[in-house]
Amino acid sequence: MGALDPYSGTWDEHHASHLLRRASFVTSRAKITEVSKMSIAAAVDMLLADKPAPAEPTDPGLSTTPWNVNLTTPHPEDFKYRPYIKDWWLNLLLQPNNVSAIEKLTLFWSNHFSTESDVINDSRFIYHLNALTRKYAMGNVRDMVKQITINTGMLRYLNGDSNTNNKPNENYARELQELFTIGKGKEIAPGDYTNYTEDDIKAAARVLTGWRTNRNGDPSKSVFQLATHDTKDKQFSKAYNNKVIKGTNTAAGGLDEMNQLVDMIFEQEETARYIIRKVYRWFVFYTIDDDTEKNVIQPLATMLRQNNFEIKPVLRTLFMSQVFFDTQNIAAMIKSPIDFLIGMANHFNFPLPTDTLQRVAALEKVWQLGAALQQNLMDPPSVAGWPAYYQEPGYYQQWINSVTLPTRYGLTDIIVAGGGGRYLPPGWGLDVLAYPETVSADVSNAMTLIADIGTDLMPAYTLTTEEVEYIAKNVLMGGGQVYEWTTIWNDYKASPTNTAKKRAAQDRLTATLKFMFRMAEYQLM
Repeated sequence: MGALDPYSGTWDEHHASHLLRRASFVTSRAKITEVSKMSIAAAVDMLLADKPAPAEPTDPGLSTTPWNVNLTTPHPEDFKYRPYIKDWWLNLLLQPNNVSAIEKLTLFWSNHFSTESDVINDSRFIYHLNALTRKYAMGNVRDMVKQITINTGMLRYLNGDSNTNNKPNENYARELQELFTIGKGKEIAPGDYTNYTEDDIKAAARVLTGWRTNRNGDPSKSVFQLATHDTKDKQFSKAYNNKVIKGTNTAAGGLDEMNQLVDMIFEQEETARYIIRKVYRWFVFYTIDDDTEKNVIQPLATMLRQNNFEIKPVLRTLFMSQVFFDTQNIAAMIKSPIDFLIGMANHFNFPLPTDTLQRVAALEKVWQLGAALQQNLMDPPSVAGWPAYYQEPGYYQQWINSVTLPTRYGLTDIIVAGGGGRYLPPGWGLDVLAYPETVSADVSNAMTLIADIGTDLMPAYTLTTEEVEYIAKNVLMGGGQVYEWTTIWNDYKASPTNTAKKRAAQDRLTATLKFMFRMAEYQLM
């Protein structure tokens, strides 16, 4: 059976939860159960269904001067609104019932076409780049590259708006080829790579001269200045079949040259393979061996080209495939900080304040936690994105280190204790006495309770009998007799207002939940 053949194994909550974790931010038990009752095809189609664009962010009142993302001049206190765009996006992620891949894909492409909001330094441009990425997230990759090439946020980030005929700036031309489309490949000689040359970067930079951010005008649209455009012909190397992009001296010529440049790059077969490898590493696993290259990457790259670079058919095939549901690929990733935080919040349906400014403050705490865990939304460390998605050999393992692991543990400890204080939004905590009854049919049975909590917290992993026994005896009962838990729980349920009986059950459940949140398996997805 081929790696990309439709999955034909057992379809149950274990596999449904895998699909939801990888393709969305939905993790609740109710949604997992709902999706498991569908066919795989219906579940994938629901994830990939087109969605209307979300409403633009509205002014939360951070300044006495009105603000919106379409202001034709920069806001005098724009520094207050740049973080607010992160809040607005996080609010879209924190939707526990939104069974859609759109936000996970928007995050994927935002990392692929990586920018830093602190460098763009304008809330309008930051928003419109995010909106553009979302618009094309399940659409045409080639068209997305064309639009991103002249997007105001990208022009600002990679100095495209200072790229002139008198002083070409190669930043975007380099990253367009090295990181966004075809990749370098191995170096053949100084300045000559497998897939392009340094001279190709120079030629591409000349093609892209003349584009400017519209600082005083529509912030979603760039402008082309013919006076600063290089109107001479641009010669490319044999890597691009010695193509010549003819120089133009008309206002429409700049757009035509840019389109020719992107089309030329996408005509190369390696471009599709490069993009598919990024997709595979994000959604399936980071190791791409010879078999994976032959049986997954190449066929999906061919499919991408045959579908005129529409990504949705590729995603549908991948999300329904044998390789996606291969046992070795389930629970094989370490959760990114965003998956860790958003997945947990959506799983427990943690609330957000209804008051606008309180909601903004709560969302700010969430992305600051992400930053503390080394994934600052909209601010990856470089144009290459977060190292966990490209840096060999560790890839996802880089999310866990001597700083981030204790921070993850501390965070879940606070959630179990039931009070986030200054670190978490209000209400982001577990009622340890109420929670077990939502996941276990027999809370009084220690073994059943631990197994059911394990299934709820770690659906990608099934606790072994030995692990259940260990937790029941050494954590829940603190080394005592497991059967005593039945008495403790039943005594509490019989007299829930009795302080001593309530505390006896509460303390044991608190210790157990802290332990289980700290298990290595909880960090996996």
